[in-house]
Amino acid sequence: MDVQQDQHSAHTPIGHRKRLHDFPADLLNAFKAGDDRHFVRQALGKLQRGTIRFQRDNVIVAEGDAADYIFIVDGGVVRSCKVFEDGTRSVVAFYLPGDVFVWSDQAYGLSAEAATDATVAFIKRKTLASVAARESHLASILLDLATNELRRAQRHGLLLGRSAKSRLAMFLTDLSKRSGKSRVVELPMSHRDIADHLGLTIETLSRTITELERSGLIARASPRTLMVRNNCSLLHLME
Repeated sequence: MDVQQDQHSAHTPIGHRKRLHDFPADLLNAFKAGDDRHFVRQALGKLQRGTIRFQRDNVIVAEGDAADYIFIVDGGVVRSCKVFEDGTRSVVAFYLPGDVFVWSDQAYGLSAEAATDATVAFIKRKTLASVAARESHLASILLDLATNELRRAQRHGLLLGRSAKSRLAMFLTDLSKRSGKSRVVELPMSHRDIADHLGLTIETLSRTITELERSGLIARASPRTLMVRNNCSLLHLME
């Protein structure tokens, strides 16, 4: 199976990766050293054996699949989403390089797809669970990551009740914080993805971006890059 060419079978990567073995000692030492999230993500990366590449829109995990793996985004952007019976779609979250996602030990309730060309590492859940049972520090970190995932889902639910400007302002602010750039917002995902995440039509999203431009809050540096000109006023829209 070629995961780069068959988007319908890309969610069954087991045959394309090496088996995971014992939890590395240096990884345990990394977890015990502290809770720095970037360092923890680097440490988690040591557990996986290689990555799998997915082309844009390939399915990584399909809704209803058994939750055997935890994932780390190595490159690109991944979206979690659900398509409803009427054909509409909700994009619940975007995952950037270094993000860890999918924590439920039940069947996946959402699909995970490549929002851009992406590389993803797979970690066996049982491997982490086995070590976490013995290492309280690791268990605490995993719980923290899972809790943050729940908080993100809650924020997304609350976001949909706000105005279009408020939704976009919150999205841009969150994306800039996660990327570590306070005034530059890169938008690697499509406008369709962003619109489906914010519960807006593409037309409303484009109009809202234009309104923020005219008000002097943001400027387009390129089709995929926005410059934040007034952080305070953008934050005020979120209130």
